[in-house]
Amino acid sequence: MSKTAVETKRKQKSKAKVIVVKTESPKPLPRRNPEVPPITIHPERLGGTPTIAGTRLPVVTLLDYLIEGATVQEFIDDFDAVSLGDVEAVLEKIKEALEEGWLAERVNE
Repeated sequence: MSKTAVETKRKQKSKAKVIVVKTESPKPLPRRNPEVPPITIHPERLGGTPTIAGTRLPVVTLLDYLIEGATVQEFIDDFDAVSLGDVEAVLEKIKEALEEGWLAERVNE
């Protein structure tokens, strides 16, 4: 690729607009087990698999549903042991882990 082509690509990329919208966070919804963390591990339950608090429902089940295109409401309808507040708390915990770098791997590019 010629130097001119690379410069043209860079110029095109710099035209992208980024819009940041700040909104107030809504009040968290009630959880079924607010006294325990939203994601728990118990070595004697499901081999220590992370579960949604107070259930034997693996967190990966929620993620699988969402990856497959299901809505949160469909997940809640299929698993009556969790509430919308439970799902919200689990997703918030995953978001926090991402923001703190717990789920990312460093690359040197």
